[in-house]
Amino acid sequence: MKSKQFLENLYEIAVNESLPSVCMPKHLEKLDASNGICVIGAGKAAVDMAKTFHQHFGDKCFGTVVTRHGYTDKKSIGTIKILTAGHPIPDEGSVNAGKAILELAQSVPKQVPVVFLISGGGSALLSLPIEGVSFEEKMQLNKFLLASGASIDEINCVRKQLSRVKGGKLAQAVKGEFYTLIISDVVGDDPSTIASGPTVQDTNTGVEALNVLQKYNWQPVRSITQALLSKYEAHDKDTTALFKRSANNLTIMANARQSIDKAISTIDKDGWQVKVLNYDEVGDANEVAKQHAAIAIKELENNEPTLLISGGELTVTLSDNAGRGGPNQQYMLALAVALNGAKGISALACDTDGIDGNEDVAGAFIDETTLNRAKSINLTADDYLARNDCFSYFNAIGDLIITGPTHTNVNDFRVIMIDPKLS
Repeated sequence: MKSKQFLENLYEIAVNESLPSVCMPKHLEKLDASNGICVIGAGKAAVDMAKTFHQHFGDKCFGTVVTRHGYTDKKSIGTIKILTAGHPIPDEGSVNAGKAILELAQSVPKQVPVVFLISGGGSALLSLPIEGVSFEEKMQLNKFLLASGASIDEINCVRKQLSRVKGGKLAQAVKGEFYTLIISDVVGDDPSTIASGPTVQDTNTGVEALNVLQKYNWQPVRSITQALLSKYEAHDKDTTALFKRSANNLTIMANARQSIDKAISTIDKDGWQVKVLNYDEVGDANEVAKQHAAIAIKELENNEPTLLISGGELTVTLSDNAGRGGPNQQYMLALAVALNGAKGISALACDTDGIDGNEDVAGAFIDETTLNRAKSINLTADDYLARNDCFSYFNAIGDLIITGPTHTNVNDFRVIMIDPKLS
């Protein structure tokens, strides 16, 4: 299918723009490794970031990074240790990584700079609960938040208040100079939200975190409620000065806008109109899909080849009997239903990390034949949408996009292709 190949190619270009090997090297030139240099990393891109770091500094660098289980079979890169942990649900590996990395940060001599390599997924991979809250309690809370429909900002507000490493606490353990290099997976690129900001001062409070939980009808757990109500962050002048100074040493190396713009730069503008609907789209996947479908149908009436592109991160509120899938798959099936087989329209939506929701697939593809092909094998789109089982739907008709881990993460990449010649 030519349209599928074309859209997959745009996705691959967007992903490649945010790979550590592409976005990182120029940011390493300013770092002084004359006394050695320590690297600490957490996230889905951690291993490739560490690899790029080691290629630049060689034996002058040492450290530890943590990434998702299944992302690597390596135990080290040079003198950089590699740990693995659970994502999106933290596990024992997440706690072990939290302990190991916090101890490393505390042990680095003052004259040795520390470079934090942060990417999406770091929050779950680096988990160390505060005293009074057990790991099991925090894990159950994390599961609740992920299924609640809460935004990533709201989820991280809670996570930071219950952690010994998030919300700037990891950076506070460092004695000397530190730098933060980030591949952003959050809308708006707020560094305090990416991986729950382990090197950025937390401005949230325990009461704000509790309000988030109450908003989504959380059933209170006494230890967590008490911990949040007792939280009062009294930042002294030295701590405030530390974060103010370190803000100049924080760099967003890659984000959704850069990746989308790179993909757009490769499109033949004589053949296509290109419209960016939103670099930072947020909201419920079902509702956004309906809005985008209405725009696409209107564009079809203009009789001009058009590409509608969007980034950002959508959410899904899971049903009680939720099946298999993720926000991009949910968006695509809702889009197919809203388009109802409109001729000349095809689309792709994928997560740039190659993992959409709870399945190891990047996303899905649809075209005018999607609904009919599914009906021919007795699949009803509305049923699969209602129970959030979009993976099973697209898997049955062969329209999942499977890339494996990309080792980067700059949110979603969505493109709707409107080609009147095919209508």
